[in-house]
This record gives sequence, C-alpha cells and structure tokens, in this order.
Amino acid sequence: MHVRLTRRRAFEASHRYWLDDLSPEENQRLFGKTTSPYGHGHNYVCEATVGGPLDERTGMAINVKELDAALAATLAPLDHRFLNEELPALAGRNPTTEVLATLVRDDLATRVAAQPVEVEQVRLYETEELWADADGGDEVSLTRVYGFSAAHRLHSPALTEDENRALFGKCNNPHGHGHDYRLEVTVRGSVAPHTGMVVDLARLDAVVHEQLVDRWDHRHLNHEVPELSGVNPTSENVVVAAWQLLAPHVGPARLEKLVLWETPKSAFEYRGPPRPGKGR
Repeated sequence: MHVRLTRRRAFEASHRYWLDDLSPEENQRLFGKTTSPYGHGHNYVCEATVGGPLDERTGMAINVKELDAALAATLAPLDHRFLNEELPALAGRNPTTEVLATLVRDDLATRVAAQPVEVEQVRLYETEELWADADGGDEVSLTRVYGFSAAHRLHSPALTEDENRALFGKCNNPHGHGHDYRLEVTVRGSVAPHTGMVVDLARLDAVVHEQLVDRWDHRHLNHEVPELSGVNPTSENVVVAAWQLLAPHVGPARLEKLVLWETPKSAFEYRGPPRPGKGR
C-alpha cells in the first residue's frame, strides 16, 4: 500500500541574478531588475512530497516529526541568507527557483535515504505566482501565473434555447457574465547550466501576453475572441484554446500543462492532445 505525504515549510532569503561572463547590459536585458548587486528577497515556501509503503504497525509511511526534522535541516542553510554569497552548494550558479528546488530535493533525499520513503517531488514557491517542481529527474517544471478578465455566455449552438436555459441556468444570460481568470502555465525542460533557467522568464511572459492575455483581456469570449468563435466558451474549451495558442511558442521548454481557474472554487486542467504512443 503506497501512500504520499506532503509537508510545507517556509524560509526567507535574498538572491541576485547575474552572470559574470556577460556584460552589464546583457545581464540587464536577460534578468531585468533582478540584477541589483544588493539582491532582492522572497518569502519562499517549500512543499516536500514523500511516498512509500504504509507501516501497518504505526499506520504511517514515515514519522512526520522525522520528516519535519529532515526538511528543517535541509532548509536551515538557506534561511535568512543572501544565497549568492552564503550558499556554497550554488558554487557560482544563478540561484533561480529551478536550481534551488533541485538542490533542496537532492539534499532532502539524502536525509531520508534510510527511511522507507522516497522524495517524489519538491515544490518551491518563490511567490504565489511563480514556483518550480523538482522530482529527481533530468528535467524541472516551472509554473508562472497570469490573469485576464473576460466575459462569456454559456450557450451551445447544438442545443435549443430552452435546453440551453435548462442546462446553463443564469450562465446563459444573453448579456453574459464575467470572471477574473487565473491561468497557471507550466513548462518543463532541462535547466540550462549557464543561466539556471528552464525558460527565459521574460520571453515566456512576452509570449503569454502577446499570444493570449493582451488579446483576451477585457474581451467578450463569445464575440471578440476568434479562437472561440462558434464554440461554447466553457472553461474546458477556453483552456484547450489557450493550449493551442501557447504550445507552439514556449520553446525550448515544452508546455506541460495549463490550469485555468474560473473562480476560486473551479479549476480546469489540460495537458494537451495525446502524443503518439502515449496516453493521457
């Protein structure tokens, strides 16, 4: 019987993005305001997920106190530190979220190696709108959150007026209604040794805004968004349309998944069409 356990712990640290082999102008163009020599800081949140067999005697996969102690020991060298100068494990590497998540995951794995569990994933939140997932493989996932405000009316051309009203209720209001949509864009790939990034974050921001946010924000999805023309703009259809817009443009990383929050209670996830030889 395999079970998973996730524990969360926070730490506070500062860091700076800078590559010595680039000119100040090149660093500024690549990393923007994060190049300040004095650094900037975050309230990092780390979620560590371990998994293993259930011990029938204790009813646990691992003693939570032991996991907490291991996680605390892993994060202690990072807490209240300027990571570029005070974390030897970085050895001159850029302290990106992707790099830090990998370091934390690998260190924690050594600390629980004697336990009957494995570290399946470490998720490191730099902010509530940016986080990285490291699972011990050759690739890391990076998630960035974007928002747009739009109106829509749930109305299917395949149904009669009465059927639409019965199925969609007040969401079938002819004048439409609106949401502040939250879109989580997750890309996955190898961490570039030089930059420490899976993807150029400034470029990803530009792609998402150019391809989607700037075109959908403050629009009526039924009438003003070509990708949804003639389509009932349910959040299921909206997230699929978003994938079709973004997937060709996020390289060299690949789009791993999109999560669209229509409201704080409703989220819709899409991982793209099945790839040849692989299911979903």
